[in-house]
Amino acid sequence: MNRMTGVPSRWNGRAEQLPQPAGAEPGAGAPSTGRPRKPLAPVGSIVAALVALSLTACASPDRGGASAPPAGSAAAITPPAPAAEASSGRFQWRGGPTAILERDGLRLLTDPVLGPRGPAVFVLPKHPSTGVENAPIARYTDPPAEPLGHLDVILLSHNHADHFDAVAKETLPKDVTFVLPPDAVEAARAAGFTKLTPLDWDQETVLPTRAGRLRILAVPANHTHDAALDATLGKGNGYVLRWEGATPYSIYWTGDSVFGEPMRAVAARFAPIDLWLPHLGAVGVDGARGLRTMDAEEAVAAAALLRARHVIPIHHTTFAHYREPVTAFTQRAAAKNLPAQIHVPTDGAWMPLPR
Repeated sequence: MNRMTGVPSRWNGRAEQLPQPAGAEPGAGAPSTGRPRKPLAPVGSIVAALVALSLTACASPDRGGASAPPAGSAAAITPPAPAAEASSGRFQWRGGPTAILERDGLRLLTDPVLGPRGPAVFVLPKHPSTGVENAPIARYTDPPAEPLGHLDVILLSHNHADHFDAVAKETLPKDVTFVLPPDAVEAARAAGFTKLTPLDWDQETVLPTRAGRLRILAVPANHTHDAALDATLGKGNGYVLRWEGATPYSIYWTGDSVFGEPMRAVAARFAPIDLWLPHLGAVGVDGARGLRTMDAEEAVAAAALLRARHVIPIHHTTFAHYREPVTAFTQRAAAKNLPAQIHVPTDGAWMPLPR
């Protein structure tokens, strides 16, 4: 297992605080660490350095040929700051459904989509909005340059190209514990992965941690409200992660799921949830067969039912088939006075797991 300090290596944002109900405890921003410094070099050297920095900051990086994210996407949102009180873990969003979770000595990677920015990073059998077959999908942002590092667990929600891409299949270490739906086992084995732990709905696996254990429970992830289409798209998982020990902590990662009875059942069983990781983007909202992931309205309703203390929305901004910017969620949450604290992640930045 990897060694963890429990302290984020990097943080570059501010917390997005939504209206809180009476008596709620607001989060505090990160403390300032800046202090005046006396010049240690001649003035001319300092001016030259400042000019160089200014030119570097103003330069436009060449990041490939994909077009920019739609207006109103997360790229236009001021990033969050850490919550006032952090657990012993940390979190890094790496675009789309891909994130790293670290807690109590375990490092988990979700839905690895690792290919670079470009106009056709993968192909969907049928575009969820237009219905066009073999539709190429653009990626607007590169994955973070920081290497993935040591991994203890890979968590897969389902075997679609926008959740488990060719680069991930080729480059990820093959001897990592791989928790996945039974329908994805054949593809993972064909890619060379050897430590497969298939979980059907309501099955769990338990892993030892530094100070206790982690329970990983598979829960239903219904890709759409259309039952026939849901069956065609295949059986996917969400996961409830529960760290047990001196400092228990719970995370519910939805996978590609719309809000329905299965998610209500998760709420009835596990609410309140410490941290909710919903897949947003309203994929398919403008298509003939409707939503393939939650839109803002569904996500706010689900967060309220789950009594989520904190929400980190993922699965937005990165890819061209996402149809709704993350601002739609934050604005609706504010309008509904959602008591959860929402932290819109900065792509590639580390943040503490909020408590």
